[in-house]
Amino acid sequence: MEIYLFLALILVYLLTAFTVRKVIVNKIWTLAFIVAFLITAVAIAFIRVSGQDVMMSANELNWYYLLYLFGSLSVVLGVINLWMYRKGVWKILSASDKDSEADDDDAA
Repeated sequence: MEIYLFLALILVYLLTAFTVRKVIVNKIWTLAFIVAFLITAVAIAFIRVSGQDVMMSANELNWYYLLYLFGSLSVVLGVINLWMYRKGVWKILSASDKDSEADDDDAA
């Protein structure tokens, strides 16, 4: 299932990348990642609040399914967001301490 989800979202990303302006593409996929992350957090919270039993009830099974589904979505959307913001991420990861000191001097 994860492979189909990954391929479908990549296909939708490619379609939006070629048909919509870059700013809108960034907004769409960043908001999708934030929503998937929030739903995953809510599912984790409901599982934690409901208590821990040896056997799962139907209600807990629903939350585990949501957790699994939106956890998978979060991973795929995270990969898409890393691809979209790869230049910014690369700048952050490759910056040295000298660059940080120069920025601090400019701000003062």
